[in-house]
Amino acid sequence: MASKSTISFLRSLQQKKFRNQEGLFIVEGPKMVSEVLKSSFVVKHIYAVDEWNPESNIKVPLEIISNSEMEKVSGLQTPNKVIAVVEMPDLTGPVPNLEAGIHLLLDQIQDPGNLGTILRIADWFGVQSVICSPDTADVFNPKVIQSTMGSLFNLKIHYSSLVDVLVKNIDYSKWPVYATLLEGESVYNCNLESSCFVVLGNESKGINPILNSFITKGLHIPRPKNGRSKAESLNVAVAAGIVCSEYARKNNP
Repeated sequence: MASKSTISFLRSLQQKKFRNQEGLFIVEGPKMVSEVLKSSFVVKHIYAVDEWNPESNIKVPLEIISNSEMEKVSGLQTPNKVIAVVEMPDLTGPVPNLEAGIHLLLDQIQDPGNLGTILRIADWFGVQSVICSPDTADVFNPKVIQSTMGSLFNLKIHYSSLVDVLVKNIDYSKWPVYATLLEGESVYNCNLESSCFVVLGNESKGINPILNSFITKGLHIPRPKNGRSKAESLNVAVAAGIVCSEYARKNNP
């Protein structure tokens, strides 16, 4: 049986302020907990209902709680069977030297669902790293974590000034910097280089103008020519999927 202080503590981790204060975040559900246990992340404690059947022996503290207690601590509309409390790694240190490949630069992505979907896409297509502007949504937000379906634990993620990253690129790597724009070269016609950056902008404002001088080429995702499309723009996560797919098709035939 969980104490009132434990329930209060677990509920507090739904909020960024307390996650940062404690250096901990939560992961919910059998699949997600299984993924984090297999990763390099440090799992501090697991809370589960009696019906939970782990895939293997658990080497971290495990506490059985009731279904009603799980309902109180869960951030999901339909509470799951297990919650893990996980140590939050520091993602804000200096960005290390980047390996060759494609790197996504996320500029002020605000919607947790979009961010989580982008991370899942990045994992699927083998993106080398995802670098987020400081004002991008928190990757440890429970909604982001659920949207990644475990991909969060497989990626190299950093929070850093995108300007600093791109200035360093000018001095060292000299990789092209692509950006998804309403105007630019069709992504289907562009020869995407094997090592590059792709900038994805805010859902409503687009890319911060301060980044414009670093952009080598704008990438446009054209509408079909049948004239039936009325949408003003694509969702940023959809755009990320299309660009990553084209990159993979052209660099991994």
